Amino acid sequence: MIRITTVLGLMVLFVFSLSCRRDLSFAQDGVKLSFSKDTVYLDTVFSGVGSSTYTLRVFNPGNEAVMIDRIFLARGQQSNFRMNVDGNSTKDASNVEILPKDSMHIFLEVTGDASGQAELLYEDSIIFINKDVKQWVNVVTLVEDAYFIFPTNYFPDTEINYSVFPCDTTINGAGKPVVVYGYAVVDAGCKLTIENGARIHFHKNSGLWVFNGGTLHVNPDGNADYDNPVVFQGDRLEPFYRDIPGQWGGSLGGIFVMGGSVDNIINNAIVKNGTIGIVADSTTSSQPNLKITNTRMYNFSRAALFGGFGHMEAENLVAANCGLYAFYALGGRYSFKHCTFANYWNQSSRSTPAVGLFNFFESSSGGIEIREIQDAYFGNCVIYGVNRNELEIVKVQGTTLNYRFNHLLLKAHEDAEERSFDITDSQRFTDVRINLDPVFEDVTKNLYAPDSSNSPLIDRENINDGSDVFLDIRGNSRSPLPDLGAYQYVP
Repeated sequence: MIRITTVLGLMVLFVFSLSCRRDLSFAQDGVKLSFSKDTVYLDTVFSGVGSSTYTLRVFNPGNEAVMIDRIFLARGQQSNFRMNVDGNSTKDASNVEILPKDSMHIFLEVTGDASGQAELLYEDSIIFINKDVKQWVNVVTLVEDAYFIFPTNYFPDTEINYSVFPCDTTINGAGKPVVVYGYAVVDAGCKLTIENGARIHFHKNSGLWVFNGGTLHVNPDGNADYDNPVVFQGDRLEPFYRDIPGQWGGSLGGIFVMGGSVDNIINNAIVKNGTIGIVADSTTSSQPNLKITNTRMYNFSRAALFGGFGHMEAENLVAANCGLYAFYALGGRYSFKHCTFANYWNQSSRSTPAVGLFNFFESSSGGIEIREIQDAYFGNCVIYGVNRNELEIVKVQGTTLNYRFNHLLLKAHEDAEERSFDITDSQRFTDVRINLDPVFEDVTKNLYAPDSSNSPLIDRENINDGSDVFLDIRGNSRSPLPDLGAYQYVP
């Protein structure tokens, strides 16, 4: 039962608040307002894609309440900007109150159209009319035109919507960026070529699917052009999203190389900010279904590379900052030379290692399914991170899981009994140095070159292993004494 004294107390408070409202004094003359910024910059967006929400605070510095007669966008209803003023979505608001020494928020968004132009600068102003005082705040954004690929088909009973590239499509590096919704499919018998400097953006839950018999060539004939890579990333261009994982990649992952696809090459690329970066699907071919060179992969909520009984070769690869694994193998064949696997993930707890080699999985019925690893070779590589163990090797007894580490810097548990491998096994481990800080340049910025001549990565390669990786990821010569990992130290 509600006590009568409580009810009376609430009534008194309500009446008191009404009396305060009646006594509120509004300024009779115009008041010069102040603003959190004189220009609101809404960061670059693609044509037709709405921006994030940006905030402008409006302050009343006076000792009396102010009634703002009008707040409106100078371009009126034709403006591409949108405002929310005092809880109302509008382009023209009237009689907006601000209490003494108080403030209000205006929320801003934009959707622009730069069709026919590479980019277009959008400008407008928010006008404030307060008696005889007129003030304004500029709003600016850059709208970038793009080619949009929207799904035209779907697989029943799945969440996969897709469209198909015309056969033998080439994406020019000097052309407009491409924005993909759903999965863009490279069909059987067709090839997609992506040239240096091209930008491929993916909407949430979207990706690239190289179908059985299809071929993906990312700069297949070019050298390492470190400053002009092909970039695969999400479709949000605002700085807030620059390093945010999980922005793209659907149920098949980000770039899905299907079993049966052929001669796939990814060279000189940055793949970043997705769920799973690249998936190499099942193949029994003696030839790799994917070759990766001079490529950087960062910021994935799950894994940068996933081999599902795939056959993959990589040189000068960096795979870093992932919520689970930098590389996860579930059966297959793999060769990594001069690669850096660095997991400094700090956005949540992580119990998984940077590199995991497994030859089985639990089926939906609870049984064990075997996926043998015929070979996994790591030559002149780095496997490091913040966990005590950054390598895990797990096999079912009596099955095949072949691996070899030849010249390696490794983060491993100090207690040998806590490891899932025997580092003293000379048939599998050659010249492996453990738990020495690699002295990377700046892991917070995904810069994994040796930063000092004291780095234990320097001059450590086995020059007799036939790796023939004469240039590093930047195109620098590795002679006369090559370093471990994707980068050669340059003083």
